[in-house]
Amino acid sequence: MTAGTMRVLGGEVSPFTARARLALELRGVAYELLDEPLGPKKSDRLLAANPVYGKIPVLLLPDGRAICESAVIVQYVEDVARGSGGAEAGGLLLPDDPYERAMHRFWTVFIDDKFWPALDAVSLAPTKDARVQAVVDTRAALNRLEEAFKDRSNGAAFFSGRDAAPGLLDLALGCFLPALRACERLHGLSLMDASTTPLLDGWSRRFAAHPAAKRILPDTDKVVQFTRFLQAKFGVHES
Repeated sequence: MTAGTMRVLGGEVSPFTARARLALELRGVAYELLDEPLGPKKSDRLLAANPVYGKIPVLLLPDGRAICESAVIVQYVEDVARGSGGAEAGGLLLPDDPYERAMHRFWTVFIDDKFWPALDAVSLAPTKDARVQAVVDTRAALNRLEEAFKDRSNGAAFFSGRDAAPGLLDLALGCFLPALRACERLHGLSLMDASTTPLLDGWSRRFAAHPAAKRILPDTDKVVQFTRFLQAKFGVHES
């Protein structure tokens, strides 16, 4: 990686910040987390770093340049590792096979476009009917990801097809595990378990036990508190 310390502008409970940080952790890249405070107004620091979207996370390079969007940050980390020749096959976030790389990217898009919006809506959709539908949509997305794990893992511990090291697709879904467990606790649900999604259930436990995940992923209690804060902010009333 580039000489000097990277900085990540983000938030401790943000799943997208966690995704970027996990990529850096897995590649052994030193970085500093700059916590972006919650508030009605975005900070000047964030708007200067990401003037297009004004969102976290942002990876600040040592030379002052900024890279925005978690998926783009992860791909940057991967590209630099490959380009520098410092990445061994067992540590790469994406497979070498072009088709497998495409599949991992496809399912990453599915997670961001289908799974996460559904899970988020379970707690934050404006109406009870919408929240009920969100539970159905979340379970449907998890069922598809259960099949994706079977196909992509080839019987290994992670989506990456390896037993020791997670890859891109593991990070893409794993960063949402605290939000999923918080959602289950808040609403008395069981969304990912041994009876409905046994492969994902086992994967989730292995991922959460990985040293990088243990360092980065926030406690469920913190995410529960943050979700309640968002419910109050947006006027979502459970009934």
